[in-house]
Amino acid sequence: MSALVAGLASPDRAVAAEVALPPCLIVNPRSFQASRGLAEQATALALAQGAEVVTVDGPAALRTAIESILARRQRQVMVLAGDGTVCAIVDQLSSLAPGAWIPDLLVLPGGRTNLTAADLVPGGQALATLTRALSRSREQCWDAAVEERCALRIEQVPAPPRHGFFLAGALIDSVIRQCHRHRADHNHHGELSTVAYLLQFGVRALFGRSGLVCPPLRVDAGECGTQQGAARLLLATTLLHRAGLFDPYAPRGQGDVRVTSVTADAPRFWRSLPRLLTGRFSKSMTAEAGFLSGRCKRLQISGLTGYMLDGETFDVDPTRPVIITAGPRLRFLRP
Repeated sequence: MSALVAGLASPDRAVAAEVALPPCLIVNPRSFQASRGLAEQATALALAQGAEVVTVDGPAALRTAIESILARRQRQVMVLAGDGTVCAIVDQLSSLAPGAWIPDLLVLPGGRTNLTAADLVPGGQALATLTRALSRSREQCWDAAVEERCALRIEQVPAPPRHGFFLAGALIDSVIRQCHRHRADHNHHGELSTVAYLLQFGVRALFGRSGLVCPPLRVDAGECGTQQGAARLLLATTLLHRAGLFDPYAPRGQGDVRVTSVTADAPRFWRSLPRLLTGRFSKSMTAEAGFLSGRCKRLQISGLTGYMLDGETFDVDPTRPVIITAGPRLRFLRP
């Protein structure tokens, strides 16, 4: 232990330790795709290339693994897991003191939706991407493909901030919660059953036939606009959605936080939905008309009772505003 402390106290020794330590692969074998044999394949590949493999199966094990990585300054960290596990890692790193040392992360698709992995490494297949990353590490050219990105920082006093990449509220949050209950009640864990139920129940919800009620919200996105009333959709992210057509944010405003909020009385909602989902907003789709969308530096939402963050659901106090800003910048590999 004394040798480790001495090493961290010396900048030269700390840099040398970073270079000497092999890459680390964190695997959550319970994540959706990882549980189907991908975890074993990735583990074998990483071990064959001299990387360290850490298997985590819950929040406590994951937190301990990240604390160990931080203590050793293990620079190159690859994660094979779903959005929830990635969110937990990002939250832990984003909650460090300003200026704290952080590792470089490679996010591999191992979950059900993999929104974060698809954005950070567009079109990347887990094993092929892992192979390229290990090759970069051996060739000592890891830095060439690292970029800085930030997650959402979500605050509601007195609770500590949370960090994640994709937030959904209003009817979307309600539908996801209903889907989770449906999977648990009927023991349905397959991808097709989940998608089928989401489509069926989601369409009913948007048509107002699900029994769900659009919650009354007040959304303040600064220069991007304000909105008040029953909310049908609420989305916020720092992701760029560089893969696929899904990009439901208007190309206007400034800031790292991207937001879209649509009221229940927005005109021609269904006719406008293709434009909304692909980010091709027409001139008539304005905040005044019920379509608030664009970039901002600070987002304040009043009346929110809960939201989904990277696949995990959270309850909040509707009497206190939820403040969303951009968190600290982290380093991600794009091999």
